[in-house]
Amino acid sequence: MITLFVITSIISLILSAIGTYYLYHWAKRRGVFEPAKRERDLHDKPVPRVGGLAIVSTFTIVILVLNFIYPDLFATLGFPFKILGVSIDKRLLGILVAGGVLAIAMAIDDYRGLNAWVKLAIQALVWAIVIAAGIGLTYINNPFGLFIDLTKYSTAVQIGAAIYHIIWIADILFFIWLLGMINAVNFIDGVDGLAGGIGIIGFVVIGILSLMPTIDQPAVAMLAFVAAAATAGFLIFNFYPAKVFLGDAGAMWIGFMLAVLSVISGGKLATLFLVLAVVIIDGFIVVFGRVARGKNPLTTADQTHIHHRFIAAGIKMPYPVIAIYILSAAFGALALLTSGKIKWIAVIVLTVIIFAILMGVRTIAKSKLARMSNAK
Repeated sequence: MITLFVITSIISLILSAIGTYYLYHWAKRRGVFEPAKRERDLHDKPVPRVGGLAIVSTFTIVILVLNFIYPDLFATLGFPFKILGVSIDKRLLGILVAGGVLAIAMAIDDYRGLNAWVKLAIQALVWAIVIAAGIGLTYINNPFGLFIDLTKYSTAVQIGAAIYHIIWIADILFFIWLLGMINAVNFIDGVDGLAGGIGIIGFVVIGILSLMPTIDQPAVAMLAFVAAAATAGFLIFNFYPAKVFLGDAGAMWIGFMLAVLSVISGGKLATLFLVLAVVIIDGFIVVFGRVARGKNPLTTADQTHIHHRFIAAGIKMPYPVIAIYILSAAFGALALLTSGKIKWIAVIVLTVIIFAILMGVRTIAKSKLARMSNAK
């Protein structure tokens, strides 16, 4: 099994790198997917935003081929389904369809731009697809006792001969989690290599956790490792100085996959929160800051994220990105080595630490800016 994981990951990395290379040159020749510079961007010249298309295409192709060759692997997800005579797990189909819808729609946004409300509606549609496929929160681990069962808060709905159970609280919580993750990753996609690298770390941690004997979810692990490898193939061309960007299609897809893989076949929310603690807390700070300034927190493009603060404090690229990689990887290792109450205590402690780091960097940046103004 380990050999299959390694070979599949290598193939995925190579295919993604090749796809990114050719999409980059295609976009440059035709002058497409190179929107005007946004306020949050740090690059001076137009950079094609086609990397996400290579990642999603690679992931989809590799997983479909794997499903054809090793159907028993994904059958462990527990929802057997047939479409056009081909066996495929219903949850897996939901992930592929929802991820494809999100990527295609956001690629249109990268190409010509979409209204913010249209993008929100698309994200809601993606949530509806994965919910219909049987993916969602069913319980939340309680660090101080037994887990909290969300399935008892449900309503049975009959459609034809089939009976569906709508778990209202769980579905609403998953909606918040999914949209939060999609937009959190998209928020940080303003500097070379950051969103892709954080995504890889998150996928690898989820993959390793899924292979642990206490979890034993090889299908989820395979999805995570293929996603990590596909993203790594793109990162070859995205690390500083970047030749190609993820675009909204890639950034939102990474957030979508992290959100889905963290809840499928059992919640891994605390684990993913630890890996993405820097990103999530930074997102909260940025959103509250924009609201305080009277700006739209979701559509405003500015340079108030942690990587912008590092750069404003005088730390040159790519060191801010590497620092965030190290923090996220360290938190990911902590997530794998702890469990239950200890993990949730770690979440609280690290939240305070990261908040302090962010405030410290912000203070240094403001001090430097003040000194520059006085010097003039």
